[in-house]
Amino acid sequence: MSTSFAQVVTTDSVAEAARTMQRTGSTEAIVVSNSAPRGIVTERDILYKVVAAGLNPSMVKAREIMSSPVQTIDEASKVGEAIAKMSKLGIRRLGVTRNGKIVGIITQKAMVTGKVEQNVPLPELARPEWFNCPYCNAVLKSKEELSKHFDRTHMGGLGLLQGDLSKW
Repeated sequence: MSTSFAQVVTTDSVAEAARTMQRTGSTEAIVVSNSAPRGIVTERDILYKVVAAGLNPSMVKAREIMSSPVQTIDEASKVGEAIAKMSKLGIRRLGVTRNGKIVGIITQKAMVTGKVEQNVPLPELARPEWFNCPYCNAVLKSKEELSKHFDRTHMGGLGLLQGDLSKW
């Protein structure tokens, strides 16, 4: 996780948020009010919701474009749990919490590239004797069970992983 993340208040303009993100080298900013996280603003939010819409970044407030609530995961969680949660929710970032307080940010990109500020050993994604579904974190006993589970649960029973291309 990265522990030096950008933080802005709900009343900050998008331009101020972008400057804060630039200063911290972050691609996102946690939006707070009264020290409590209220949402998250990303580079994509700024680009799509402000720039592409032709709005003035100095006039739009962070609270107007933030995604809320901030999705989080406890710092003791395994990487596989973070991946599963991001996949399930269709998001790229999670706030990392300790005792309910956000202490860092983890991103899909950082997990893939290994470029994170705090270098800590990562827990195993799956125990060798078990297989975890990367979408829902279900634990299965074999590759075959995982394949069948994936087909039934996440692919609507299409049989693609068993080689059945007839429905495609």
